[in-house]
Amino acid sequence: MEGQIQNGRRPAKFSKSSGQTKAQKTDDSIMGTNNSSIVSKRSVERLYFPNEPHFFRYFVKKPLRRSPLINRGYWLRMKAIDHVVKQFLEQKSEKQKVVINLGCGYDPLPWQCMSRYPAASQGVKFIDIDYKDLMIKKQTVVQNAPELNSMLTNLNIIQNGDILLSSDQYLQLGCDLRDLKRLEETISKVVDIEKCSFLFTAEVSITYMPTEAADALIQWANKLPNARFCLLEQLLPEEIGHPFAKTMMAHFDKLGTPLGACKKYPTVATQDRRFRSLGWPSVLVRSLWELWGAEDFLDSSERIALDSVEPFDEWEEFALFGCHYLLLVADNVSTENREAIQESSKQNLDGFKTSCTESIYSEYPKAQGQRRFAAPIPLKSEKKGQDIIGNFSGMGLNTRVSSCDVYSTDVHGFSSFDYQDSHSWPSSRMCHTITEIGDGGSLLVGGRTSPDNSIVDCWVYHKWLNTWERVDDLPQPRYRHSAVHLGNGYVMVIGGKSTSRTLVDDVMVWSRQGGWVRCSTDSNERPSPTIGSSFVIYPKALTSDSSDSIFGAIAGGIAEDGLVQEEVWEWSISQHIGKQPCIDFKFLGSPNTKAKNGATLARFGAQALIHQGNIIVVGGIVRDVLLPLSHEICSSSIEDMTRAGPSCSSVSLSFEPRPLLIGTSAISNGDNIIIMGGSAVCFSFGTFWNKGCYTLTTKYSGDSKSGENATNDASCAPWKFTYTFDAAAAPKSSPTSISSSASGTQTLVKVSRVKIDSSVEFDKILDTSKPVILERLDIGVCTQEWSSEYLKDRVGADREVVVHEASSENMNFSSKNFAYVTKKFGDFLDEVEKGSKLYLRSLSAEKASELPADIVKDYPAISADFKLPPELASVTENAHSSPLRISGPVNMWLHYDVMANVLCQVRGSKRLLLFPPSDVKYFDFAPGASSSGINVFETLSDPSLSHTHPHEVLLQPGDVLFLPSLWLHTASPTSGMSVAVNVFFRNLRNGYAAGKDVYGNRDLQAYEKGRHDIAKIVKSFESLPTDVRGFYLQRLADEFMQKAT
Repeated sequence: MEGQIQNGRRPAKFSKSSGQTKAQKTDDSIMGTNNSSIVSKRSVERLYFPNEPHFFRYFVKKPLRRSPLINRGYWLRMKAIDHVVKQFLEQKSEKQKVVINLGCGYDPLPWQCMSRYPAASQGVKFIDIDYKDLMIKKQTVVQNAPELNSMLTNLNIIQNGDILLSSDQYLQLGCDLRDLKRLEETISKVVDIEKCSFLFTAEVSITYMPTEAADALIQWANKLPNARFCLLEQLLPEEIGHPFAKTMMAHFDKLGTPLGACKKYPTVATQDRRFRSLGWPSVLVRSLWELWGAEDFLDSSERIALDSVEPFDEWEEFALFGCHYLLLVADNVSTENREAIQESSKQNLDGFKTSCTESIYSEYPKAQGQRRFAAPIPLKSEKKGQDIIGNFSGMGLNTRVSSCDVYSTDVHGFSSFDYQDSHSWPSSRMCHTITEIGDGGSLLVGGRTSPDNSIVDCWVYHKWLNTWERVDDLPQPRYRHSAVHLGNGYVMVIGGKSTSRTLVDDVMVWSRQGGWVRCSTDSNERPSPTIGSSFVIYPKALTSDSSDSIFGAIAGGIAEDGLVQEEVWEWSISQHIGKQPCIDFKFLGSPNTKAKNGATLARFGAQALIHQGNIIVVGGIVRDVLLPLSHEICSSSIEDMTRAGPSCSSVSLSFEPRPLLIGTSAISNGDNIIIMGGSAVCFSFGTFWNKGCYTLTTKYSGDSKSGENATNDASCAPWKFTYTFDAAAAPKSSPTSISSSASGTQTLVKVSRVKIDSSVEFDKILDTSKPVILERLDIGVCTQEWSSEYLKDRVGADREVVVHEASSENMNFSSKNFAYVTKKFGDFLDEVEKGSKLYLRSLSAEKASELPADIVKDYPAISADFKLPPELASVTENAHSSPLRISGPVNMWLHYDVMANVLCQVRGSKRLLLFPPSDVKYFDFAPGASSSGINVFETLSDPSLSHTHPHEVLLQPGDVLFLPSLWLHTASPTSGMSVAVNVFFRNLRNGYAAGKDVYGNRDLQAYEKGRHDIAKIVKSFESLPTDVRGFYLQRLADEFMQKAT
């Protein structure tokens, strides 16, 4: 329970009358925290423990699904308690083990232990202690639930006294924890204290007691001959002034359940001293955020597995929660000698010193300027020499926004964006980047709507024209990435995610001339793929290298296993103009974040920028600890770092009011750093919003060099929010919207990219019947080997093949605007390379009209190069055919396949448009036909298709597209010759048409029989008048439709 008795034992019944004493009202409020807590734990139980018996269900009548942040936070709390209890149960002891849950509420810990650890729980006594009124209710639930009471032997329900329920395994006590003498007497009645080993657990319970009473309880527990105490409760690591702490404390004060203990013992160090001063010789205490990264608590596989339960991207808020809760384990018999924890130093670290000469706060107008995970952008000013800055898109007060907050040192100067020459505008998004590219304006890249709906589109803001232009899409969508401008309009992007479970492991460079180009690397070592890293480029004047290479640094970020990385790397890139860029990495060091109290560049979600020739990181989160105010903004000398390794110095701040530097946007402008927006959901306690922007002016002492942007004038010109320019009035063309002249618009859904590790995971995808792009599967050496020359050599240049020769780039099966021609395989490849409109869909080499294609039999010389990985075992076991597809610049017609299939892209890239089976009515499929004559690449914006549900797929070499049965699809190569292997497989147990099915697209037997039955039905109405026949056939058609839904 999240509460415990304040002033003695409650009367037998609740009193809701106005005659309640203050103590009674407080007790009711504390019991109310239990109700909220168990609903959250029930949410975790349902989602995260599907294969275990569910015990919270008996105490929660109406389950609710909590947010991913609440679920993961409670999962960590539950895991922490379970970890300690499991260790206690499994340790060897000649004494009887007793687990006492202080302030247990409706927590079913005893049943969980007996179910999870049956052997270790043999002979253990579990004792629940809480308010008597609450324990009577718990007694009733246990008495009436066979699933609970059947696990207990010699069960005895007791009507009077402090012992309410007893059994061989489990007891319920309704006790006043302040009356320690009576508490000890009651426990002595059920166990022999001298012959027992005790574990006391107190999960967010005794913190509600008067602190003196809680201390007395802790001290009493230590006097038992063999005892361990597990405490999980709130912390105030930065005291009440931190925005999260302020929000949390206000929440509990409003509930009438103030947190007494964390006011007196706010930090892990003071809690450590608390227990030591109360007699406990061995104390181990860590915040839950530090515990999250502790290998003795969780390994990487456990953390990674959590991402498969539900999409999650609330890392900053999860870290804030974890930093404000502790797990303490004290022991009075352990021989392990642990030194007392010392308070972290809050002094600046060694290195060059910085100071903020002035910090000015400009409050926002009411309900204005508040957004998080937006991106800063320099805007066009109407006044010469007057800078204007925008904070673009992001999460607003209630939803994502596509608007732009405008900031200036002058209330005038920015008119509006110009729509005359631009009929498009980026859609609402968050976790995107905007990178200034000099006179060319700025490049917006990616972002997301939700953690599993990332965005592929990119836009250039033309500063001097004041317009947006959509440019090359990313090869795959990404968010939480990092970007820098390399000069000359080239932008490099690294890291990020394409889905909640899939990290992007490549480095891309964009330019207007070449679009997106993937970087190669010669480095044997490189940083792990991460999201949200600190990524900067060194000013050329501050590097000693005389080559054409460009240098920078990358630090931190969160890796696949959910840990903030502590490594700092230097990167260098060469040949990025007009050639394939090559990036190399050099490891600089891995400073211990905890030892440095967070003063490090290695962060997640920070704003990293170059300011006056130095690297500045603003906010974010770090490994293990909460960033103190003194280190929330840190600076690093590029010269020192390249010479002596990563070092960091704090920027002295005088913020008032203190901001929450999470989800903020920061930009350097002359002597100033402007910090805009920022907010976080403070777990279940409420949302904190920064209510103004901050202007910082910095100057440096020492020998550090100033960058070219530094000025001699150190005055701090305050930046202010001026107004919001809302794009809602503009005609929109977003990455997820295709305009239509009809009243509705289509949503172009980006098909998700996922990485699977087992056949079980693929079988789950099969069950969903939704298309998915599978990444990083091993489909053999074909992706490296299958060049045109290799294929000619292995298959044989003189081998004859039948191909489609098209008269236009859009093949149409209905009008047959192509011919089947026989060509030599070598000639076919040569013509495709030259851009001829040819298409090969391989047929059986043995009996083309009778047998399905089989790449093993039809192309034995290259079949060994291709393989289906073990993750696709269901495909292999149920395979029907495996045609080879080689295409020039021609588009396949829109069609559906009755069998499910996987399309394995080997060479080149390809764009596909998919439509769910329910859209078949919009595309004029003739009865019995599986192909449509509509070219959706050209007509998707037609009003007749405004109610369809298009999905887009962008395939790169090595990608595998799972295409469910009956999904309509069409394909178009996007990079010269495309080579793929298509494997069709039977995903239904029965129902397929009898007889041969060469192409895997014969309609199901039930459909073919149904068409015959329809013909008979229609014939039976032939003798009736036309109007009567039409009336009844329409009624039958309506009946068909009713039964179809």
